[in-house]
Amino acid sequence: MASSSGGKASVYVSNHASYLDGFVLSAALPGPVRFVAKAELWDSWITRIPLQRLEAEFVERFDHGRGVDDAGRIAQGLSEGHSPLFFAEGTLSRMPGLLPFHMGAFVTAIEAEAPVVPVIIRGTRSILRDGSWMPRLGAVSVVIAELIEPLPGGEGDEIWPRAVKLRDRVRLEILKHSGEPDLGR
Repeated sequence: MASSSGGKASVYVSNHASYLDGFVLSAALPGPVRFVAKAELWDSWITRIPLQRLEAEFVERFDHGRGVDDAGRIAQGLSEGHSPLFFAEGTLSRMPGLLPFHMGAFVTAIEAEAPVVPVIIRGTRSILRDGSWMPRLGAVSVVIAELIEPLPGGEGDEIWPRAVKLRDRVRLEILKHSGEPDLGR
């Protein structure tokens, strides 16, 4: 999905509270995104088929070489106008709270000089908790925050420190709207 940043694709980053999150975001976002999903989800047809239909990008988390290749593929898609969506916590938990963020989304954004759109999901955790397939009644809301541009880098600036600063800015925005405690301290 193109953003208001000169027609360029954006990196979307969301909190992750429930297996409902992907479905909620598919309905709530104003255009298509490519969900970035852990490669282990490919192993089960129950998760693989819906994610394939959403054009998800499956990434390897434990094999560094394959992970680098996967990151390159996502960056290439971004340069072609496909906006990836990362659940930056990397997992979900039954316990309320915002977990620490993994760096993949932010390194991708820095390398592509792409803005990040923070997306905040509220309510899905109480409807479908981790470890349970019995949904409960509840309300869900999604906040699509203003995009956050990476801080400009100079010649020779390293990617990692810029990505860490970007991660911290995005995480703070998501935490502000999530209504959950900060578990990253």
